Amino acid sequence: MKLFKELISTNTNAPVILLFGGDPGRRHSVIQIISEIGDLTIYGALSETEGIQLLRERDKVDIVLIGGAYTSEQRVRIKNFIRDHDENIKITEPGVEYRYSDEGIQKDIAKKLGLKTKIFN
Repeated sequence: MKLFKELISTNTNAPVILLFGGDPGRRHSVIQIISEIGDLTIYGALSETEGIQLLRERDKVDIVLIGGAYTSEQRVRIKNFIRDHDENIKITEPGVEYRYSDEGIQKDIAKKLGLKTKIFN
């Protein structure tokens, strides 16, 4: 089985999510979980350095998910980069902002992106 590292929408207007994760298997799972929300483009990074590089390379990122494996210091550096790079990028932090769960991740992303989704009805 090939693990997802990204999921690219054919809709160029689809919201773009950048996932800062630490494990290829969990990255794959989280991409699948997030994709259930709707038509999205999702990029997954496995390290702080890789995620920052993806932020630099992408023309558009709407929301960044900082996974549970990241330290407080890494979170601060990522948030500072986002603030300096594009203060309009939203941030979701499962396990920090809300209880870490698949549904919690989906709900927070959908809420922050203003998406109506059938999965919560």
